[in-house]
Formats: sequence, C-alpha cells, structure tokens
Amino acid sequence: MVQFNFSERTIKAKVVYYGPPQSGKTTNLEQIHRISDPEGANRLISLNTAQDRTLFFDLLPFSLGTVSGYDFKIQLYTVPGQVQYNATRRVVLAGADAVVFVADSHRPMAKENLAAFENMKVNLLANRLVPEKVPLVVQYNKQDLQPLIPREELDRTLNLWGRKAFAAVAARGEGVMETFVAVVQEMLSAIAVKYNLKEKGLDPEAVPGIVAQAFAEIVRKAPSPAPLAGAAPAAPVAVAAPGAAAPISPSRMVIAEPEGVEPAYPGQVGSEVNPVSEELLNRAIRANVELAQVLGQLVRDVAEGLGTIQAHLVRLATPLDDAQRVHVANAMGTQLQKLQRLLRDIGQPNASRPGSARAPGPPQTPPTPPRGTTAPPPAAAFAPPKPPPLPAAAPASHAPPHSAAPAASLRPAAASPPAHAAPPTPAAASFDGLVAEVVQALRAALAARSVTVESRIARAAALPRCSPVGLRRALAGLFQGLAAVVAPQSAIVLRVEKKPVVLRGKDGGELRRDFLMLAATHAGGLGEPDQQRILRGADTGPLGEMQRLVREMGGFIRFAPLPGGALETRVFLPA
Repeated sequence: MVQFNFSERTIKAKVVYYGPPQSGKTTNLEQIHRISDPEGANRLISLNTAQDRTLFFDLLPFSLGTVSGYDFKIQLYTVPGQVQYNATRRVVLAGADAVVFVADSHRPMAKENLAAFENMKVNLLANRLVPEKVPLVVQYNKQDLQPLIPREELDRTLNLWGRKAFAAVAARGEGVMETFVAVVQEMLSAIAVKYNLKEKGLDPEAVPGIVAQAFAEIVRKAPSPAPLAGAAPAAPVAVAAPGAAAPISPSRMVIAEPEGVEPAYPGQVGSEVNPVSEELLNRAIRANVELAQVLGQLVRDVAEGLGTIQAHLVRLATPLDDAQRVHVANAMGTQLQKLQRLLRDIGQPNASRPGSARAPGPPQTPPTPPRGTTAPPPAAAFAPPKPPPLPAAAPASHAPPHSAAPAASLRPAAASPPAHAAPPTPAAASFDGLVAEVVQALRAALAARSVTVESRIARAAALPRCSPVGLRRALAGLFQGLAAVVAPQSAIVLRVEKKPVVLRGKDGGELRRDFLMLAATHAGGLGEPDQQRILRGADTGPLGEMQRLVREMGGFIRFAPLPGGALETRVFLPA
C-alpha cells in the first residue's frame, strides 16, 4: 500500500512483477537496476533456492527522484513462479500498488502463462485488491524464441482489459524500460486520483509527461546495453587508486539455501495453507524484507563513508596549511568512527538499524517513518564536558511570551579543543541539564559568531522518552546548524512544553500521542527552500543530521514563522 509523508513530500509505492516460472521477471529487475543505478549504490536482494531459482523475491529499492515536488520511491519485487510456492506469491503480492505481468512468448509456455494470469487474479482478490482496477501492464517477453505465440493470441488470453502491453527481450534489455515507465505512469496516475494529490501539487493529467521526462534523464545516463542471463553472478569488487572514483561493490546480494534443505517456513509447499501457517509465512517474509532493507542501507552508508574518506585523501594530496590538514584529518577520523559504529552495532538488540542507538523500552513509532534513512554521525563528535552552573540573565526582547521558567543565558566561553577530544560524560538527569552540557560543548562554534543560547526550560525538566545519546547528538546538530545561519550577535531562545499530537496511521485511523516540543526561537536564517530541504532529508549539514536523528527517535520537526521575521524551529520528541 502506498505510503505518504506530506510534510517531507515523499511517496513510497510497491510494484510486483508476476508471471510463470522463468518468464524473465528477475531479468527485468536486473536490467532496471543496471540502467538506473550503474554505480551499484543500491543492492538487488535475491533470496534463492539451491537451484538458483527465485524462491521468494528480488527486492530493488528504486528512487525516481523528485516528481512535481515529491520524492517518489519505488520498491520492486518479483514473486516465485513455481506453483508449489503459491502461499509466498500471495504474501508478496499483498499491498501492491501496481503489477507487471511478464508472459513467456514461447509457444510451449502458453498454458503456463494462462495459469499464472488466473492465479494472479485469485491472489489479488485474496489480498482485497480488485484485479480490474489495479494498475497493470503486460509484457510479452522472449520475443527472440521460436515458435512464438502470435500477438493477437496473447492479447486475447492475457490482456482482456485492454491494458498497455509491450513486446520484449529482457535478456537484451529490449522493452524493459518501456514496460517499467508505463507501469509507473499508470500507478502514479492512479495514486494521484485516488488520494486527490492535485491539491498537493501533483496533477494526474501531468503525471505521464513528468514520469517520461524523469526516466528519459535516467536512460540518458545509463551505460551501454549489456545482455543479462537470468541470475547473473555478482560483479567483482573494484579497488580504486588514490584520486579515483569511489569503489563499486557488488550490486547483487544472493541469499541461497544449501542443497537438500527442507522448506524454511510452515506451509511453504502446497497450494493451500492453514491460517496459522500463512500468518507465520507472512511474518517471515516481512522479516526478510526488513532485513534486506537494513542490509542495503548498511552497504549504502559504508559506501558513502568510504567515498568521503577517499575525497579527503585526495584533498590531502593538494597543498594545505597546518590548520587545513588538521581539519581534514579530523573529518576522516569522524568518518572512520561512523563506520566502526555501523559495524559494531550490527545485530544489537536495541538498535533500530545499523548505526542507530535506542534506549531499552517500548518501541517508538515515528508519525510517518520512511525506511532506510542515512546514518547519523558518531556520538563521540558531540561528547561534552560537564558545564559550570548557569548564571541567570534577563529574557531576550524577541522571546516568546509563554515562557516556562526564568531565563538562563548560556553564553559561549573562549574557544577550546574540539568536542570530540573530550572524555565521555554521564547522561544528564534533566532536559535543561542536557541542553546546558551540549551548549557548553559547542561554545567555540557559538562564540565564533557571537551567538548566545538563552534557556527558558524549567529546572529539572523531564527528558523525552528516547535515546539519551541520540538526543544529545540531535541537540548538538540543532545548535550547531542554527549558529551557522542566524544573524551574528543574536540569541537563540529555548522553551519546552508538552503537546498532544494526532497522528494518522497507514490504515487511515487516528492516534493521539503526547510529545515534548522543544521550540528554538531565532532571528530567521532559514528560508522556505532551506526548510523544505531539511524536512525532505536532503540537507547534508548539521540541521539535516538533526532531522534524521529526531525521526529515528520517533519524533519530527516543524518550522513556524513569527512576527517581525523571526522563526521558531520546533522539535517534537516522544514524551
């Protein structure tokens, strides 16, 4: 089922490639992956049998980029073609926003095509999807084999509803992108109509042209066509020389069962299963999907970190003064710590994904959490020393009238060694104490622009219900980012209050949750484009890191303009 995040303007949808055994479903995904991601940044996850035939699915995260202001992401799946895995096909088809039926045009496969098409309709109905209404595109693959089933016969038996149909030779890349573009156009048009996205800036009538233009750019940058033969072996790892592009790791991950292993899940063999077995199968496949997503994100994070380190190595080869060399060395150290944390946190029970930290306790669900966000920077970069007591100060002239407590000025002292060199300190016992520690750790950055932080947070205020380490790093990103954009010699005024928020779930239901809102009032500094970039997760600076950390902890951020040109950055954290 399509997932929306209107505040960040993202749409996430699911396309399933369906068809008889060995009709070319996986080959279609391999070609799409080759064309859309020639550098192998994403991974094609394949769960196979010992015979190397797709048992579960191939999972390919694919981003179409920005479509009419929305970041549109697609996940592509294939289902197993074998009849004995019907239960798996039904589970993988659940929640599909569009379907591509891949038929084998070779004459001996005529009966298998029809049986698979009828089976698809049955499984769509089992998932409460109306076959006649689901966006569907048909592909007549293997047009290079003789004898061929005539096009008229294929249309008569497999395209009763008159949907778009394309002849293809997927192994050579012919007809693959035409099919994919068509199904994305059909799917996105249906989503725009169903959810009335015209009011949100996505006109259904403009969708075909927008999608065609986006894909034209993707195809233009694609490498030269290269034949694929079914389950092609993964490419070797390329080791780059200094100054070269970032290394390209294998673009396909295959998880295969050893020979002679029985089916891994109850009810896997056989056309029908009992409700208990099917629920177990459903949970197992969902777990596999989540594992594949985490694994793919881990690879992307590691590749990003290695690319950054390599860029710094190239910079070290150029003439630099001592201060610049120290800065580059520190940046490389930060990236190395990030990679070490990613590897260390694999398999940790309290980590929501590699590289994230979460305190023990009940699960915390973000309002609209997209999967696979970029890993945050290491906590050591913001480990502050214990601060001295805070002196009292008068409130700022532009502070909000509904302050929670007497103001305390957290004015930066003289510059000190980098925060990441300081030893770790015990977790603060209160929100105001934690804020004071973070501000003291960043006193050099604040002093550089004569920016002060004035706390109006109540003494001994309770901490939000989230990871203390993540919260510390998020606050550091907030203050560091604001200090860089607000006017020099201005103040950032802080207050905290409890806010009830009504969240809308995926099923359309409403859920009321309490949040602690940390409001930072400052003299502008962030225009509308900057705000949207941060909300979309596209900002690479401290505020972008803060936004990603807050989302991982189950919160979100908002921006509220104030009279006189001031702005209030609001950070909502689970109460």
